[in-house]
Amino acid sequence: LDIDTKDAIKIDVKKHCFDNTDRADIFIEGHGGIWTFGKDEIFSQDWVDYVKETCPWLDVTGALIFWRAPGYQHPGAHIDVAPNDSPSRVEGVEYENNFHATNASDSMDKKDFYPVVSSYNWILDKGDDSAMTWFRPKADQNESELLELKKFTDAVHYDEVPLEKLDEIDRCTIGHDKLVMVRTNVLHNVDMGQQERWAISARCIMNWSTWDEAVDTLTDWIIE
Repeated sequence: LDIDTKDAIKIDVKKHCFDNTDRADIFIEGHGGIWTFGKDEIFSQDWVDYVKETCPWLDVTGALIFWRAPGYQHPGAHIDVAPNDSPSRVEGVEYENNFHATNASDSMDKKDFYPVVSSYNWILDKGDDSAMTWFRPKADQNESELLELKKFTDAVHYDEVPLEKLDEIDRCTIGHDKLVMVRTNVLHNVDMGQQERWAISARCIMNWSTWDEAVDTLTDWIIE
């Protein structure tokens, strides 16, 4: 998207995350971690305002921070879902859905969650040699079993599927200086390179129910 990431972050993200491993959704010593922060904790208000002024459709609500050590390859892919009381959800929208999961909730009812269509990502450091990858189930897999509601962790809104059950369908290297709209309601993972990876994933109010609708709505801001 034609939206700059310069001056978006108001804190030392790496130090803040490592100082708060007890708040991590997932933390694997020496390998990787995921943290969830509200927008006021991580983003400059000037940048949040700039995003909204530049593209009125994007109202930033918070962020996920993803850290992976060089060469660490996670063995599964996932889609993102969020609880129905998430600040990103728009009441009355029927969101396009492929998989379901649960999050930091006692609920195991998929009706309590909705699929997150898109996120808005960039890499903190220049020279990233990793790639976002997207997948679909292999032809010999029982799709209904893969779609079963399951609990991945106590905190992260994912449904995890082992990579050996999937075929890759697309990949993309995420940039450093522009927001990249990433599809999150299709199984995805990161194919890690040899550089440490810190990814910032801004989360916004989800004004669309499908990926096609998101692309159509943001056409004027998409850089090809």
